[in-house]
Amino acid sequence: MRRKYNNPLVVAVTGGIGSGQTTVSKLFGKWGAKVINADLKAKEIMQKDREIRRALKQTFGNNVFFRNGKLNTKLLAELAFKDELHTQKLNQIVHPRMVSYIVEEMEEARFSKRYPMVVIDAALVYEINIEQLFDAIVVVYAPIDERYRRVRQRDGMSKQEFFSRVDRQIPLEEKRKWADFVIDNSGSFEELEREARQVFEKLLRLQQKKEKQGVAVS
Repeated sequence: MRRKYNNPLVVAVTGGIGSGQTTVSKLFGKWGAKVINADLKAKEIMQKDREIRRALKQTFGNNVFFRNGKLNTKLLAELAFKDELHTQKLNQIVHPRMVSYIVEEMEEARFSKRYPMVVIDAALVYEINIEQLFDAIVVVYAPIDERYRRVRQRDGMSKQEFFSRVDRQIPLEEKRKWADFVIDNSGSFEELEREARQVFEKLLRLQQKKEKQGVAVS
């Protein structure tokens, strides 16, 4: 018989571009957590929500969608990250709807009672002031040079593009100070997996405490 979790722990895994937060979130998912990826949710909203699509076209032009109706993510990113004003415009269009969808999914996962932990994989937890939604926040850290190397290798992103995005995010050094847990991702994958597992076990203990108390863990 499958175990039921009446009070799953709600956790944010955050960091910055190239830090490895999604890799850690996937590990947590492999170990039994329900994972909701905020970036994928934002892309889904931009693709499917008619009001959002209309606002994107009005703000960034019709070319941010291909003729077949699919979102031109590369062009949108180029336009949105060229300066802070355009980044703010994109955030104002997408983030309120994205947060409401994420909260809906979080609640569905909680009420299913199938998971000990609901994890939100989101780079911009602190930037959009949603940290109050979570029982715990995990920051995944890596040095800036290593983050750029990874992103260049993965996406072919130029140095200018990379740093234009980094400049729109709160520095990881600051996020580390505010986190409940920090995972260092400056080494090998094996080292990351080992450290992530240690944090996951600590989070499970917090969940067990929450389950006994029947209230949120502060």
